[in-house]
Amino acid sequence: MLTDRDAQIDEEQVSGQHSVWRDVYRIMRCPGPPCRHEGQYCWQDPEGKRHHRLKTHHLKALIKYVEQSGVLKTHDDVPDSVREQLYAEENQRVDKNKKAANNSAIGSMCPPININNFLPAGTSQQSTPPLSANEATPAKFSCPEPIMIHGPLDVAVEEYAEWQLSRASNEMFRDNINKARDVTLENCLDLMQVHEDQDPDFFVKHGVKVAARRFVHDIGLWVKRSKEVTFHSSLSD
Repeated sequence: MLTDRDAQIDEEQVSGQHSVWRDVYRIMRCPGPPCRHEGQYCWQDPEGKRHHRLKTHHLKALIKYVEQSGVLKTHDDVPDSVREQLYAEENQRVDKNKKAANNSAIGSMCPPININNFLPAGTSQQSTPPLSANEATPAKFSCPEPIMIHGPLDVAVEEYAEWQLSRASNEMFRDNINKARDVTLENCLDLMQVHEDQDPDFFVKHGVKVAARRFVHDIGLWVKRSKEVTFHSSLSD
C-alpha cells in the first residue's frame, strides 16, 4: 500500500500534477484511539461511528472517485459504492467467524476416547475375535466420536492396516488396503485425522477403490477393540 502510494506521489510531483493520492491518504489516515487501526487507514461510518479498515483496493477506488471529479474532504464524503463494499466485506467476516464457532461447538460435543497402549508386543493381529454382522458395517456418523492415540502415529497406521489385512483374503481387497495405508503415510496423515475427516473420497482420488470406505470408517472400531484386547491381556497377567 505504502509503496504504491509513494510511487504515485513521486510520479505526480515529477509531472507537476496535484497529488490526489497524497490528499486521499491524508484524509483517510486513522485518527487513533479509540480506533484500533492507528497508524493505518480507515473509514469512520458517520452513522454508527464504526471504523472500517481501508485496504489498498479501497484507497484506489477513492482516488479514482476523486480523479473523476468526486469530492472527498471528510469521511462523510466517501461514496456509496465504497461504503457498500466495506459493509459486504464486514458481513462476510462475521459469517465466517460464526461458521467457525459453530463447527468448534459441534466438535466439542463428541466425548474423546483415550487409549494408553496398543496391542501388546507379540500379540497376533489374527487373535482378534471375529466381527459380528453388525460390527462389520459400522454406521457413518455426521460427528464421529473423537479418538486419542498415544505412541508413534505412523506405527498406528501400520498396525491398523495389518488388522484390516487380517480380515481380507481377496487379493484385490488386500492390495487396496495396502494402497490406502501408503496414501495415508505419504500424505503425512494419521488415524485421528482420517477418522475426523471421514472422507473416503480422498483415498478414491488417490487410486484406492475397494477398501476406501472401510479403511476410513473402521478406525473407531479398531481403536475400541485394541483397547479391549489390551485390557483383557492386563487381567490375564
